[in-house]
Amino acid sequence: MISNNEPWEITGNELLPILRSSEQFSSEGCMVLDCRPFLAFSKAHIRQSSNVHWNSLLRRRSKSSVVCLEWLIADKTLVGKLRRGEFSPVVVVDDNSHLMAQLKHESLANMLLSALRAEVPRSSVQICFLKGGFATFVEAYPELCSTSPGSGPPAADSEPTAPERKTPSYDQEGPVELLPFLFLGSALHSSRREALVAAGITAVLNVSSTCPSLYEGELRYLRLNVEDSLLTDIRACFSQAIAFIDSVKEQGGRVLVHCQAGISRSATICLAYLMHARQVRLQEAYDFVQQRRRVISPNLAFMGQLLQFETDVLCRG
Repeated sequence: MISNNEPWEITGNELLPILRSSEQFSSEGCMVLDCRPFLAFSKAHIRQSSNVHWNSLLRRRSKSSVVCLEWLIADKTLVGKLRRGEFSPVVVVDDNSHLMAQLKHESLANMLLSALRAEVPRSSVQICFLKGGFATFVEAYPELCSTSPGSGPPAADSEPTAPERKTPSYDQEGPVELLPFLFLGSALHSSRREALVAAGITAVLNVSSTCPSLYEGELRYLRLNVEDSLLTDIRACFSQAIAFIDSVKEQGGRVLVHCQAGISRSATICLAYLMHARQVRLQEAYDFVQQRRRVISPNLAFMGQLLQFETDVLCRG
């Protein structure tokens, strides 16, 4: 495509060969930026797309009509690549808008299009808007979309009453995948070498003072000595935990976060990471995690600390 930096409107049929060619030639290919809410994106999205989400609190605080890419995209590495013109075309997707002219001035898609026009190289990058949005595209091309296995309704809470079964139902399978590099589970999961191998786990974040680190010769470990108590300041561990998870991600690894039961302490750490990395509110992060591991239940003190952390995250910048 020859770019004049003015956005083009393209159909799903026109996007189809672009996506397929990008699968074959991954460098300097297409980048799809999805403006739908994080929870909707996590349930289903175009393969290899990235979520763009600017929380409503920052929108209200913004006094300027000019919005920067770094405000909209949490992944700073991606922001740098966009500014250097490493992707073309860059395709903006919302839920179901059919024309750019229909976009409201304050809509996230419109702000993203404006930021891209201002910040990406004019000579080498074509900016596009997908007509009909994700709703139209997924209906026509479901094979090019990813759907979360945890997007269905949660299972019933009742436990089988067979007295001989010692392992609760929610630990019968392996740890749950929250992000491609982030898994949540229990001490039982951390002890099952075959489950760790099957999930591709390369690192373990142990949020307890008692659970053993069984495979230190094979996996990278970080222990956070945290008690599941109303007196515990788990918020003091957030920055260290986030840095560890990010370092595993940057090395192309996968990390399992666990405590004893995978219900309170490790769930709290995962919620804090999602709020930080995806710039979302606690409720949205909680719903997302609970759909995948229905038993999560951070204690009351941890929930209060997460609410305080939410304020820090949403007011950042």
